[in-house]
Amino acid sequence: MPIFLFKFGFKLSIICQLGFWQGVHVIRLMQEKDLDKVAEIECLVQTHPWSKKQFQESLLSYQCTVYETKNQIVGFCILQPVLDEANLLLMAIHPSQQGKGLGYELLDYSIQLLKNNPIQIFLEVRQSNHAAIRLYEKIDFHQIDLRKNYYPNLDGTKEHAVIMVKTCTDDFAALFNN
Repeated sequence: MPIFLFKFGFKLSIICQLGFWQGVHVIRLMQEKDLDKVAEIECLVQTHPWSKKQFQESLLSYQCTVYETKNQIVGFCILQPVLDEANLLLMAIHPSQQGKGLGYELLDYSIQLLKNNPIQIFLEVRQSNHAAIRLYEKIDFHQIDLRKNYYPNLDGTKEHAVIMVKTCTDDFAALFNN
């Protein structure tokens, strides 16, 4: 079911409805019809973007959501549920829409949609992507490691990946249960 986000001043109200209102922000599951726009956004923000086929395959195995505003896809999020954990594989907001809090709304709601109720969520991010790191920290991710020379750069060099985790439970013992 899509989620509609209405902003009144600084307060955010969330109303679940069927998707029929114009000009409303909607976070919903990604569909086949969204793939061209999702792949276009990916090409705008990544140096080594996923192909449309990779996005198509992700629809079958992962939780894929999109952020739609005024009937336009402006962002997407792909989470991989794995047993009692999840991995954030990919997330992007169109460059013209960045800095407006859409990434926070998209990731926060996408995490809430996970059916496996993960104990922890992991991600990797380029060390130079300070805006993304700030976003993840705002959603309570914190750095746990550094994977050296992980991401390829266009000039042939490599960049470190910051590995981050979000703990989704206050039950510390749950982190160690099998």
